[in-house]
Amino acid sequence: MRFLSRLIPRSAGGRWAAGLGVAAVIGVGIYLVFFLFAFHLIFVDEVVDEAGPEFAVEVDIDELISEALETGPATTTAAVSSDAEPTDEGPATDQSMSVGEHSADEVDTSDGSTGSGDSAGATGSAEVDASDGSTGSGDSAGATGSAESGETEGAAESDAGSGSSGEEDQGVRVAYVGSFGPRSHPAEGTAVVLTDGTQTFLRFDDDFATDNGPDLNVYLHTAGPDASVDDLVGDFIDLGDLKGNIGAQNYVVPGDIDLDRYSTVSVWCVRFRVVFGTAELAPMN
Repeated sequence: MRFLSRLIPRSAGGRWAAGLGVAAVIGVGIYLVFFLFAFHLIFVDEVVDEAGPEFAVEVDIDELISEALETGPATTTAAVSSDAEPTDEGPATDQSMSVGEHSADEVDTSDGSTGSGDSAGATGSAEVDASDGSTGSGDSAGATGSAESGETEGAAESDAGSGSSGEEDQGVRVAYVGSFGPRSHPAEGTAVVLTDGTQTFLRFDDDFATDNGPDLNVYLHTAGPDASVDDLVGDFIDLGDLKGNIGAQNYVVPGDIDLDRYSTVSVWCVRFRVVFGTAELAPMN
């Protein structure tokens, strides 16, 4: 009691000064705990559940991601494709030969010169009466020209149709897939890149989870997922604040970003330069 009485000033002014000093110490402590270090966030999860990003064409994002995860990245698909057996082109060759033989057998070659002309135009008519050489040759040439004209028009229409359908069939696709792993904090879950050629989104799927913390952002890096902190911040793109440490969420990827270079995703603590977790994006087929 004597010790405390010595610490507390006897004058009113001294007591006010001591009270202000204690209040200042408490205020600084609150700022450090709740605002700078944000220790309370360690015990509080921010759960989000965003629906899939919206594109011009309506698509089931969850189903699209599930199919992509079953298929796997491009390297896996390429390995499977290389094991496929070559197709047998024998029937096509036999068919072309039988057509040629059929044409030659059914051409009447009673006149030698006429037979030669009919052979040249056999594709235009399978059965040509070559009793008159000039007539047979003319008919054959006309038939050939008509057939070629029809094929050319058909091919042009086919090419035009395929070109327009190619633009329409762009659709929404999964371009990249990655899995989160821990760095300074636990991290898990799936990261996918969805695009329709016009809009591109980075999506953390609903299995994403990491620790909460202060000033967390989502970064894209050119350095690998296991690179040092200095290498990671050497070249990066900031996609914005982390929306939640648990659950599905979307981030807009600028159209001029090359994801073959910026292929590492990280949950990054800006205030303390700490990497919570990273995911390496692998291109899909």
